[in-house]
Amino acid sequence: MGPERWRWILPHLRRSLPALSAVVALAICASLLSISLPYLSKLIVDKGLIGRNFPLLVRLCGAVVGIALVSFAVGGVNRWLYVRTSANILFALREDVYRHLLTLPPEFYRRRAIGDLVTRLDGDVAEVQRFGTDTLLAFVNGALTLLATAVIMILMCWPLALVAAAALPLQLALRHRVRPLIAERTRVVREQASGVAQFLFETLTSVKTIQGMVAERWEAQRLRSLNRSYLTRLLSQQLLNYAVGGISNLLSHAATAAVFIYGGYGVIHGSLSVGTLVAFVAYMSRGTGSAVSLLNLYTAYQRASVSLERVAELLTLQPSAAARLPGTDLAPGPGHLRLESVSLGIKTCGRALLSEYTLDIPPGRKIVLYGDSGAGKSTLVDALRRFVALDGGRILLDGRDIEGIDRGALRGAIEVLASEPVIFRASVLENLRYGSFSAPEAAVLRAARSAGVDDFVAALPAGYATLLGSAGQGLSTGERQRIAIVRALLRNPRIIVLDEALANLDAAAAQSLHAVIDEQFSACTRIIISHAPMRVPGADAFYEMQAGALLPRDPREAHA
Repeated sequence: MGPERWRWILPHLRRSLPALSAVVALAICASLLSISLPYLSKLIVDKGLIGRNFPLLVRLCGAVVGIALVSFAVGGVNRWLYVRTSANILFALREDVYRHLLTLPPEFYRRRAIGDLVTRLDGDVAEVQRFGTDTLLAFVNGALTLLATAVIMILMCWPLALVAAAALPLQLALRHRVRPLIAERTRVVREQASGVAQFLFETLTSVKTIQGMVAERWEAQRLRSLNRSYLTRLLSQQLLNYAVGGISNLLSHAATAAVFIYGGYGVIHGSLSVGTLVAFVAYMSRGTGSAVSLLNLYTAYQRASVSLERVAELLTLQPSAAARLPGTDLAPGPGHLRLESVSLGIKTCGRALLSEYTLDIPPGRKIVLYGDSGAGKSTLVDALRRFVALDGGRILLDGRDIEGIDRGALRGAIEVLASEPVIFRASVLENLRYGSFSAPEAAVLRAARSAGVDDFVAALPAGYATLLGSAGQGLSTGERQRIAIVRALLRNPRIIVLDEALANLDAAAAQSLHAVIDEQFSACTRIIISHAPMRVPGADAFYEMQAGALLPRDPREAHA
């Protein structure tokens, strides 16, 4: 993992530079206040107690309390500012990665575990952010405190300072030696956490299936096994961290003991005052803590590098070539669709689905497209919206090559209703408005009445404000399809595609929704993909997708 990977977070740090500068300034102030306390303790012992000067003792103790109060106030302000700034950086980093993930093609998500992506967005991005922001603060605090305490300790007794510093080279060598182990065990723990997250995502979104298969105990056992495996790796990581920290602390304690022995010898023989030894030990404690903090940054870098590598892997992924093409806005048009010598499939799935095929679909036509599973019907729909690239030829929408049309404009002009409409955990109204976020509520409700949504919303406890469960739990397939129809009405497309949209409905419900679609989208070009073509009423033409072409069929020959 090279340092260049860290450049990703630099713009976010630069944007927060004023706040981070204030955090550092307050941290310096707090450190300076803290550094003065051990010296005051020296004066209290030597001048106040041993010197038997009670008025001075009272003033010095008052100064200690005053400094502690100021330090408390500065620390509180610094903590608030730091948490706020750190959180804003974290959110910006996460949003950056999330926006990039939204540009990746659908086939990427078919290959990747969603739980792993969530873990990277949550845990790994947070680890990178913590290192990126905590490093600055920890380094400034640690370096300033270590430098100040080292100078004071040298001025107080330089031979004693050399004794105190003897453990530092050994501590640094220890951390350097275990660096590869820390990186490897951190990577394993992260991957195990991703596996647990994926398991929870898959099972909690498939509860009905699990219950139907009476597999509750089986899935609980799988989770127990995953947890035990995760615990084994976590314990290995934590024991390594504990061992490194423990050995480092042992070295620090050994250095402290050496200081007491050497300094105690000086006190006993009169070459060192008691107050000086007390203050020296206090400064040593602070300096050792700061040195350990700086050494911990080395260990933290290894952990953060693993997380950064996992995040950078996502950021290096690029949208599909079709998605990256620039485009211009789409002028108004009737929805004339034309395929010219289109070849499709080799780039997408490694086999030809269409081979130099030409088809003209006039505006307002209703055609039915059918064929065996895997024939490429849905892939063709993805090509219409530039989710996948053509192998050759071109697709024209109202005379314009779709590759020259802005992606947003193109996808707004071609609406696709899938067999399982996506319903979000949000209110009915918010789900209806999805994709047309600025649509006035009156327009949304008008479209809802046209699609028959009013009929079932009236029975919901809070009407259009009712919160729907994930994936539309509690709604029937037909009700979810009506929500999808409202979304399409609000987007006002030129072409509407039903990609097996009504396949999960009984014949009566399917006919009812066909009637709604034909009425509400009568001016649109309609493409109906169906395994039961004879159930589609009012079609102008039927095409069977096979042998690299869309073959015209007589309606009487179309079969399920």
